[in-house]
Amino acid sequence: MPFKVSVDVPHVVEASLEKQLRSLSQYTWISWDEAANYALDNKLDPQLALKYSDKSIQNEERFENLITKSRALERLDKKDEAIALRNKAFEKGTPLQIHFYGRQLQNDKRQDEAFAIFRSNAQKFPNAWVVHTGMARVYSGTGDFDAAVKEMKIAVANAPDAQQKTYLEGLVRRLEAKEDINK
Repeated sequence: MPFKVSVDVPHVVEASLEKQLRSLSQYTWISWDEAANYALDNKLDPQLALKYSDKSIQNEERFENLITKSRALERLDKKDEAIALRNKAFEKGTPLQIHFYGRQLQNDKRQDEAFAIFRSNAQKFPNAWVVHTGMARVYSGTGDFDAAVKEMKIAVANAPDAQQKTYLEGLVRRLEAKEDINK
């Protein structure tokens, strides 16, 4: 007679995180930040994520762990604290870090928030190549494909390596075909 065996992987991992973080990894910001993100991404206890992000920040305050703590606070319905912490993170963030945060919001189906991040990034870092990709996404999402193509071509011209240029050129072709690159 067949029977089903299942394992609640996120909760099994959660139970082993504390043990894993007793080694040398406890002294790095990234280990605690990864543990906090794991808890958040797998919809585990947000208090645990908050605890882990605090430990990460104690080791070294960075854009990444401030954003993680902001996510934990948001999950705990502490919206004002989350916003204040996110703003603090943006003060430390590079154009690329802020852009990837916007992309994460897009992956979470939070398009309007992502567009606000891309616009803010463009105001703060108007000459960064990655900022132009964010603005191309904003214009694409609003149907202004001519402006999106213009922004993406600026990004292609200033991208740091051939692999990035190739990827961005593919986005230019999609935009020229009037295809929303956010979908």
